[in-house]
Amino acid sequence: MIQRVALVLAAFALLVIAGCSKAPEAEMQAANNAINAARSAEAEQYVPNAFRMASDTLNAAMAAKNEQDSKFALFRSYGKSKEMFIRAQALAEEASAKAAEEKERVRQEVTNLITEAQAAIDAANAAYAKAPKGKGNKAELELIKTDLAGVAAQFEEAKNDFNAGKYLTAKSKVQAVMQKANSITEEIATAAGMKK
Repeated sequence: MIQRVALVLAAFALLVIAGCSKAPEAEMQAANNAINAARSAEAEQYVPNAFRMASDTLNAAMAAKNEQDSKFALFRSYGKSKEMFIRAQALAEEASAKAAEEKERVRQEVTNLITEAQAAIDAANAAYAKAPKGKGNKAELELIKTDLAGVAAQFEEAKNDFNAGKYLTAKSKVQAVMQKANSITEEIATAAGMKK
């Protein structure tokens, strides 16, 4: 009777060990797919911390799995790595969702910046049109005209990036355009003040 109980217990133990020693391939694949989806959603650019956390968790899960892979089959236990793969998948999915929200927020911000930049360019062009013209400042006016052409070209590039969905790139370009246009307006105003 004792031998029978011992055999049953041994068989149960082997079943438990076998169950724990099964590599979490499905969980690993799901986590990798979620990371790739987050990358496609541009989570690296829009929510870098959330993406890094998901990636780090996936890397830690891989390390835990590899550690168990290196052990003798009866001593393997993938419970920890399985939990980490599941956690990495959840973090990656969360990063994807946050990236979509952040991208939309940036899109709206750049939409507003484009309106402001157009106003700044219009103001610079108006200031240039009213700038006092004379022999002494002809060269300066030519430089300002060249700067205005450069600002207009950069603004078109920014709008093209925006239309292509490159909102972060467009944002930095539009901000540079606004800064340059405002600088030109101030430069003309300062020059006009000195002529008085």
